[in-house]
Amino acid sequence: MAMGGADVARRPGGRRLDVLGEDLRPRVLRAGELAWIAVVPCGMLVVAAIVLLGPPLGQLLFPGGDVTFWPVIQRAYIPPEPESTEHARYLLSLVAPLLLAGFVLYGAHRADRLSPVTIRYVVIGSQIAAFAFLVTGLVVQRFHAFPISLSQSRHVVYFTNATLVVGGAIAVAIGAGIVNERIRERVGELLRERRGWRIAGTVVAVALVAIWMLPAINFERTIVTAHDAITEHIQYWLDEAFAVLDGHFPLVDYAAQYASLWPYPVAGAMALLSPSVGVFTIAVSAIGVLAMLAVFGTFRRITRSTTAGLLLFLPFLATSLFMMRGPLDNRYAVMNLFGTFPLRYAGPFLLVWLVARHLDRALPRRSWLVFLAAGVVVLNNVEFGAPALGATIAALLWSRGRELRAAPLRPLLEAVAGLVGAVVLTSALTLVTAGSLPHFELLVRLSRLFALSGFGMLPMSPTIGMSTVVYLTYVAAIGVATVRAANDDPDRLTTGLLAWSGVFGLGVGGYYMGRSYPEVLTNMFPAWALSVTLLFVVAVRSMLARSARRPTLAEAVCLFGFGVMVCSLAQTPTPWSQVARLQRTSEPLYAKPLGQPFIAAHTRPGESVALFTLLGHRAAYNLGLDDVTPYAGDGAMPTVDQFDEMLADLRAAGGRKVFISTRGQWPEAAAALDDRGYRVTAQEDFGMVEYVRRR
Repeated sequence: MAMGGADVARRPGGRRLDVLGEDLRPRVLRAGELAWIAVVPCGMLVVAAIVLLGPPLGQLLFPGGDVTFWPVIQRAYIPPEPESTEHARYLLSLVAPLLLAGFVLYGAHRADRLSPVTIRYVVIGSQIAAFAFLVTGLVVQRFHAFPISLSQSRHVVYFTNATLVVGGAIAVAIGAGIVNERIRERVGELLRERRGWRIAGTVVAVALVAIWMLPAINFERTIVTAHDAITEHIQYWLDEAFAVLDGHFPLVDYAAQYASLWPYPVAGAMALLSPSVGVFTIAVSAIGVLAMLAVFGTFRRITRSTTAGLLLFLPFLATSLFMMRGPLDNRYAVMNLFGTFPLRYAGPFLLVWLVARHLDRALPRRSWLVFLAAGVVVLNNVEFGAPALGATIAALLWSRGRELRAAPLRPLLEAVAGLVGAVVLTSALTLVTAGSLPHFELLVRLSRLFALSGFGMLPMSPTIGMSTVVYLTYVAAIGVATVRAANDDPDRLTTGLLAWSGVFGLGVGGYYMGRSYPEVLTNMFPAWALSVTLLFVVAVRSMLARSARRPTLAEAVCLFGFGVMVCSLAQTPTPWSQVARLQRTSEPLYAKPLGQPFIAAHTRPGESVALFTLLGHRAAYNLGLDDVTPYAGDGAMPTVDQFDEMLADLRAAGGRKVFISTRGQWPEAAAALDDRGYRVTAQEDFGMVEYVRRR
């Protein structure tokens, strides 16, 4: 006898069972089944909204910035192009996990009764559709070339064929180990927490993170021999610290591009030890070490095992600090791209550790302290801080939703108190250091220039690719967290962290959506690796909880994702190669920025000047000058509006001299100075020019 295509049998008493022994009577859908059934219709609905509503919503929400770029930029290889439709479509894509979560939470225990056979087939069909979508993204990525300019493209494969094969083999090995009882017992004994190993394991984690951060260390005589991308970018990161040393402070009279608060302690270390590239890179790398150790502490808390935490942490570490360009010994990677890690990521990673402790009922037990930290993270960098704040709210809602609904006023007041406390702390910092309250508009000054005016933006390409895989990982994390919340899973820590990772990942994904450069997607790997690791933990625990421990299709994908992350360990830096790298030295070019002798010959100590050049604040600090430039030199000032702002600050400070380089990025600046009443008074052979304002 058959029903719905399944063989059935009758038990005495008339109850029908399928071949697996499952009761065939219609029943209410479980939360996990609801989630899978909702995946396809929710996805189709959101895709329709993206296609139809993207253009009008983009015009409404992102009308474009009213700025004047230097004419040369309009002829550049990447001319400014506002991406209002693309921004709006990404915002609409964020509706998908919320729609899925709402469907599951509302439908739990309310859905119509369906046949178990029907449920099984629909769930399997949804899983196959999602799996096919993931595979499509990987396949498309392998054959696609990123358009990186009007005339150039670059083919980027993030994970090689060998990586995918080995990652699959690792997944099979993990699955086989879970099925085998003897292996399970041995692994369980290995992972059992032992007395004294907690401290020893932490020491091992510190050593491993330090090894991974070695490529980020440079000194005055090695920075020019570093990878070209690092040699170019460090001038901007370094300027934020030297601006503080020069008496100009982020959130007060300096617009930091990467971090508004980290430059304060970094500059403090440089003032205490040495205002050098070496101290700068070591100080920033130390922040990165602390951030990574916070993630290790989070994994250890989830697993209740130092060994298990380490085994999860190592692939996460390797994938987070992924290499973008080689060679291995002198790489350009996430760990030495300071603007991303740790200046943007450190705050969120320290925050997720605090969230984990709070959810686990350890210190800080009061949520206002968690929101105090979240507020500080936002005030350091809005682009990554705002997603971290949203993720923190999501973690509390998903893990303690019933408690919050029972008494909503108190947690709301604590959240407000924490955020206000962050503003008060930041205000105290700027009052003590700069004698001024913060100007919070500076937090988004450069973000608006990029996001609204389109500077440095690239169109999303391909529409389906590795970025799709990353996006769906975050949706899966939120979906799993929602199912666990609907089922009132007692492990609220894992539930909350899944929600945190998914919301944070979707939030920072907007950074790649704007600047869809192939290497920027690699900058998203720390957030992605966090979600993959948490999904892997849930998949393994789900398999262990069943008598039949073979993985479902969704669980197998989680095992595979973690296996691919394990392969990133092949990029581990060797200490001896880093020692050899640091022995390759050159002249300390950045110790005395180009043009510094010329500037010294035409100024007096204490004079207020405008240095429209890279590392201007370092030159000013070396010479005892006051560089009023509120940005990291000419490279961070692509608009005429910023140039005029600099000249206004110069007049307000009583200064009259502007120094620019004929080799600078904006050749029209010289004519702009002529038009604004400045004249050339001196010029050196290497291109530095002094302009003085006519009285």
